[in-house]
Amino acid sequence: MLPSRRLVLASALALLSPPPAFAQPAPDSLQKVEILLDWKALPTFGGFYLAREMGAFERRGLEVTFAETQGAISSAEMIGSGKQYWIGSSSGIATAIGRSKGVPVKSLAVYYAKTPTVIYTRGEDRIAHPRDLYGKTLGLVPGSITNEEFRALLAANRLDRSRIKETTVTWNAYDLVEKKVDALIDYDEMAPSELIAEGRRITMIRLSDFGVKAYSLNLIVNDAAWADPAKREIARKIEEAVQEGYNTIRERPGDAALHFSRLFPRLAPRYVDRSMATVSQQLSGPPTGQQTRAGWEATIATLEALGLLARPITVDEVAILD
Repeated sequence: MLPSRRLVLASALALLSPPPAFAQPAPDSLQKVEILLDWKALPTFGGFYLAREMGAFERRGLEVTFAETQGAISSAEMIGSGKQYWIGSSSGIATAIGRSKGVPVKSLAVYYAKTPTVIYTRGEDRIAHPRDLYGKTLGLVPGSITNEEFRALLAANRLDRSRIKETTVTWNAYDLVEKKVDALIDYDEMAPSELIAEGRRITMIRLSDFGVKAYSLNLIVNDAAWADPAKREIARKIEEAVQEGYNTIRERPGDAALHFSRLFPRLAPRYVDRSMATVSQQLSGPPTGQQTRAGWEATIATLEALGLLARPITVDEVAILD
């Protein structure tokens, strides 16, 4: 007899539980900190949520809550202002662009060494190369970092933007399904994975395969907060805890998906399974969270060559490297 989903989930939770050797701090002794995530609670941010459920924050004396905003650019700006949030997630591209505009944030860790952004289309339309977008309608979401990545794709492939029809959309994949647009742009593990989990045939143009070479999902911190020894210590603890969470996804995506589905039952299990497997693949390069001078030099060089930076910036301006 096959084990029930409940028994499988119980086993997964046992694997994700913190080792008993770690003493849990008393709740009233925990330092409270709110982390800003640049989008909704989806597997992309599974490392943060699993770190909390595993007790990785508590073992470091932290009581963590999460807030959400509408995209990496918004996150960088809000963390840069330091008014309500001083640490959270963004993308390498948004971090570098923000820094070039004077936003006082730096990258503390990079989880995605390359962008997961894709332009996705209906399979029957046979759109497989950026130039196949000529004469087609692409939906863009206002304020999303994917707009900047689209500009990078155009520049890297020397495409004539005027030959691609653009329209404003919300984050709704059904604009594609209902043929209101011919193409949309998003992270691979978000809307595209949702459609694939529903059994729909789609084709994806991966921006990283067509010249957009840049760091993506990362952990950023406000400059003033980093200069404060107490907050710097908290930031390092957050970095360590989130690394534990993403290591779980990298090493056991199936277990991570089961646990994430329990946390967010509104999400279809098939979608979570596929999305978490995609996140695991994104984490399969360098050690989890690692950022290097060479990686940031390449990211900055890409953005400079494509004219996306407001001014020249250095690696030390945009990243905290040990």
